[in-house]
Amino acid sequence: MENEYRIKLRWLIIVATVIRCIFASFMELGNDEVYYFTYAQQLDWNHFDHPPMVGLVIRFFTLNLHWVNEFSMRLGAIALSAFNTWLIARIACQLMSPRAGLIAAILYTASLYSSIISGLFILPDSVANTFWLASLWSMLCIVNADDSRTKNNQLLLLGLWIGMACLSKVHAISLWVGFFAYVLIFDRRFFGLKNFYFSMLITGICILPILVWNYQHEFITWKFHGERVNILDSGFRWDFFAQAFFGQLFYNNPFLVYLYVVILVLLFKNRLKIYGLSPKSILLLLCCSLPIIALTMGLSLFRQTLPHWSGAGFFALMLISAFWIDRRVELNSIPKIRKILNLQLSFTLVVMLLAVLAIKWYPGNLFAAANAEELGKGDVTLDMFGWQDLMEEFAQVRSADIQQGAMRAEDVLLVDNWYPAGHYYFYIARPLGIRTIAIGKLTDIHKFAWLNLTEPPIQQHENAYYIAPSNTFRDPVALYADLFEEIRLHKTLEQRRGNRVIRHWYIYQLKGAKQVLGDLKPQQYPN
Repeated sequence: MENEYRIKLRWLIIVATVIRCIFASFMELGNDEVYYFTYAQQLDWNHFDHPPMVGLVIRFFTLNLHWVNEFSMRLGAIALSAFNTWLIARIACQLMSPRAGLIAAILYTASLYSSIISGLFILPDSVANTFWLASLWSMLCIVNADDSRTKNNQLLLLGLWIGMACLSKVHAISLWVGFFAYVLIFDRRFFGLKNFYFSMLITGICILPILVWNYQHEFITWKFHGERVNILDSGFRWDFFAQAFFGQLFYNNPFLVYLYVVILVLLFKNRLKIYGLSPKSILLLLCCSLPIIALTMGLSLFRQTLPHWSGAGFFALMLISAFWIDRRVELNSIPKIRKILNLQLSFTLVVMLLAVLAIKWYPGNLFAAANAEELGKGDVTLDMFGWQDLMEEFAQVRSADIQQGAMRAEDVLLVDNWYPAGHYYFYIARPLGIRTIAIGKLTDIHKFAWLNLTEPPIQQHENAYYIAPSNTFRDPVALYADLFEEIRLHKTLEQRRGNRVIRHWYIYQLKGAKQVLGDLKPQQYPN
């Protein structure tokens, strides 16, 4: 019977991985994904928004940037997602049974966040989630260990896993908050173990590059994220709260969230007891899940939050649910459990299929402005559509301009915001060999302030291109009138889907730079 569950787990991982590979090859990169390509392009100890790990993973799976395309960019996320599925199954198997492991793997695969958002698209979460799960495993080993050697070794590993998770995404420090809360409330004997403090020291050593980099750059990352979570300058925002609530519900699969709530209610009614599982395991998992979910919801009352901020907090709930379901199956309390679990997987697959169909073939704009000036505004499907076509059309325009002597091959592509600058950099500047220079507020251009230092700046009297999409239109005249002698609209390109125009690309020529541009240090850009 145990072998049967292992075979099913193996096939679940294989099939899910194949499906992710197909989707990865079929869709253009999203705005976050192309932006994180810049992390791989210019490696650093830390970056404006996030730590360096996602850039290193992209470097590794693109063979040091010698094999760069949509599939290779996402291959790291896909590989780690497959490993994570095995890892969460291994945790549940070790604590309960192979059947519980299979159930945990199904719950992980059925979550849009873990299976698609971070399991297909390459994000900092894609890497952080692996170390998050490893941290949960070490914590569970620690609280359940009978011998001091296992406990001490796992404590040291815990410090390493949390440190590596923080090098992927700093919110992983909440793992220490959860573990510390468990120790403080339920088992203070850990305060007497020297390896408890060595473990925290290991985490501190791991995140030292982040601290040093921020010290060298006036703690710019902390200031940026501090503004994102600052609640002192804003009143209650019920619209933000609703976005966070329904966003988390959707990202984590509404059927799964309903299942978690039901199981938690029953669990508390049963005084946190699951037959065959120590209560301290349940308490620990709750300490590593509910606080980060509650914090995200609490912040959303004042500031706009993103649903995936709390995504990893649901992993512990997956484990608790897998344990509970496994016991109920043992007692024949859920005769239709297979149909219930299949429903979870079907939801995720159907959502992904519908998303791909909408991105590739929906005739017209989806939930977007239809007026010509802002055509496509609000259509999120445009984030992953039309960039390759834009590159081909822009290449023709640029080639004609160079042949006619209107522009030079050395003229740069000017950008003013990280989005869509990431797409321009990946799909246009990189394949065509065009310099990209960002001029704008640091809070707008982000990593591109550092990329500027890798390119020769715009010299006085040089020209530049500026591409303004209709869905996020910004007038270059308003932005750069003081920096160039002449700014004029040169071409308007149409982007079509389903034989309907869904976006315009406005190609501007900026002639005669009045001064050297793009030579500032990152801290010198206005905020």
